[in-house]
Amino acid sequence: MGIVKNILYKSASKSFLSAFKNQSIFPYYHLVKDKSVAHIEHLYEFKNTQQFSHDLEILVGNYKAMHPKDLIENQKSINTFLLTFDDGLEEIYSVIFPILKQKNISAVFFINPNFVDNTVGLYKHYISIIITHLKKNHFPIETLRQISSILNFTFDSTADFKKKIISIKYADREKVNEVLDYLNLDIEMYLQTEKPYISKSQIQEMMDAGFYFGGHTMDHPPLHQLSHEEQKKEIIDSIQWLKQNFGIKYSFFAFPFSDKLISKKLLQELFEFDKDLKVFGNSGLKKDIDQRIIQRFSLENPHKDTERQIVTENLYKSFNKLIGTYNIKRT
Repeated sequence: MGIVKNILYKSASKSFLSAFKNQSIFPYYHLVKDKSVAHIEHLYEFKNTQQFSHDLEILVGNYKAMHPKDLIENQKSINTFLLTFDDGLEEIYSVIFPILKQKNISAVFFINPNFVDNTVGLYKHYISIIITHLKKNHFPIETLRQISSILNFTFDSTADFKKKIISIKYADREKVNEVLDYLNLDIEMYLQTEKPYISKSQIQEMMDAGFYFGGHTMDHPPLHQLSHEEQKKEIIDSIQWLKQNFGIKYSFFAFPFSDKLISKKLLQELFEFDKDLKVFGNSGLKKDIDQRIIQRFSLENPHKDTERQIVTENLYKSFNKLIGTYNIKRT
């Protein structure tokens, strides 16, 4: 949360929630798990199964669960929620899928096709694995210096090292593989042993059970670091992969990292590719330039009260309207 949201969160009361139901909300997560995992440990925190189940109780108690087909058919609805999950991590199948199925709640899962079946992984996940390894060995200074040399940065503390290695750009992801080799970390073995990502067979099983999937780019790059044509290809290829492999007719897509620097031109070209495409961002409760762009907010923080978070998002919506930033502007 930013400064303004933190202030609003402190003043938000659960009792306000009933005043903010006349709308559809789109909370998102990445995973739900009861223990830490090396490939996520140093990137962000997430909720356990008890916390996630509590979230569902709050959502079902205050909103009606929307079905993804309502979006496809452009059905207007209010006082509804639709859950979405990014990155195609294994836990969407082993943890989230059974919980949602038992509660008869559908959802949309956004995946990166290159990672399906665990042959390669996201470079950010590799970085977290590296930090976990270094942590177990108490961050030996000479090793940190060698890694910083490979990745071409300097650091003045262990905390600074972690901050800078996590910030490595997508274009330098091959250097991350050099670090893995230097540390003798067998990433292929990790992928096959831990299986951090979902498989094709698991996707099919979830689709057969009434769940929906969308593209999330082929391998999760920060899109603003790519050219316009590279951005477009990453997006369309991930949508087409799902169509070709599973025969789906609809088109869903969610931007990785952030949608804040996505251009109007790119969005127009995506809608020319498929006029029925539904695009998901993560800018909160804001109005975008096209009704086919659906903005979401995260409920993933395990240290925040869910009801107060939803109230905070609505208070922030009012704040944005007041200062003229509710309507998203794209150039």
